[in-house]
Amino acid sequence: MKIIIIGNGVAGISAAESIRKKNKDIEIVMYSDEKYYHYSRPRVIEYLSGKVPAEKIIIKDKEYYNENNIKINLNEKVKRIDVNSKKIVLENGKEDNYDKLIIAAGASSFLPPVKGFDLNGVFTLRTIDDADKIIKFSQNKKRAIVVGGGLLGLESAMSLKNYVEEIYVVEFFKWLLPRQLDSEASLFFQNMIEKKGIKILLDKQTEEIKNKNDKLEVIFKDGEIIETDLILFSAGIKSNLEIVKDTGIEYGRGIKVNEYLETSIKDIYAAGDIAEFNGAVYGIWPAAKEQGMAAGLNASGENLKYTGSILSTKLKITGIDLASIGNIEQKEGIEVITKKENKKFIKIFLKDKMLTGAILIGDTKNYQKFQDLIKIKTILKDPSSLLTQ
Repeated sequence: MKIIIIGNGVAGISAAESIRKKNKDIEIVMYSDEKYYHYSRPRVIEYLSGKVPAEKIIIKDKEYYNENNIKINLNEKVKRIDVNSKKIVLENGKEDNYDKLIIAAGASSFLPPVKGFDLNGVFTLRTIDDADKIIKFSQNKKRAIVVGGGLLGLESAMSLKNYVEEIYVVEFFKWLLPRQLDSEASLFFQNMIEKKGIKILLDKQTEEIKNKNDKLEVIFKDGEIIETDLILFSAGIKSNLEIVKDTGIEYGRGIKVNEYLETSIKDIYAAGDIAEFNGAVYGIWPAAKEQGMAAGLNASGENLKYTGSILSTKLKITGIDLASIGNIEQKEGIEVITKKENKKFIKIFLKDKMLTGAILIGDTKNYQKFQDLIKIKTILKDPSSLLTQ
């Protein structure tokens, strides 16, 4: 049997690993449109900051693919899938047949419909190549604006401080990290960020970008104009769905998959940032890894059910440890307990004495414990004791 995997990110490599662990004889062929072997996409930020060279963020080198009998094709972009003939067609015209196909082609940076987004000096950050372009352009520049106050936006802002003097972070929402923090936690976090010299603009919508005397002007909906040298959009992701258009493979925000990571077409699976499960495209590394593993096992003959991933994030943002776990929505029936100290913040969310979510800032040592409590739905005798551990 021959399994083709489109994509060499965490979903693709996890699929290949799980196939090979189960079966030494299945032929595995991978295609990637990048020139690098499998690397840590979350660590591209470290590369941008200049802390690590590109080779340090590569997780699987050439040797790994050789040792595991995985044929990897780099710099090879898959243009379309012929579901009837069970083959893929590459951009260079080459074709390759499969018995099973796993689509793990990931996502791209989302660019809001802002006039002027294609001007010189406007960037997005997703790959090592993106980082190289930003580093080259930012030399001897004075000011940068990062549009997007999410995880990647804030980390990018801190990395850019190594190249430019002044950094603004512009967030459309009313607080930073709207996916990971509530308003109270975000304010606590924002105060810590601003002490590091990053200017935060909230509730701000970018309307247009203009080029004026070799500078960029960012025009906001409220009429304010800020001049800058460089703009980095960090406004989320969009699944790379071009590959499945006109194939009959069903998709919405991502390729729709069932609990076995199967698409609407037999023998074709999807995983990672390109996959939509129960209406959700997770867009996070742990979920992509779990989906890739399940897709690989199921494509090679297993019957493993994927039931979804816990939405959790654990990062060191601008030197500050932060974690967001589970559901942090405050609604009827949810009990919330908060503890604030000088540089530490903890908030837990409970339903019927069971932990459903948590926010940790400054100290994330209980991250795994809280994740486990949510997963196994443990009834807590004294929930407030979690704040003192």
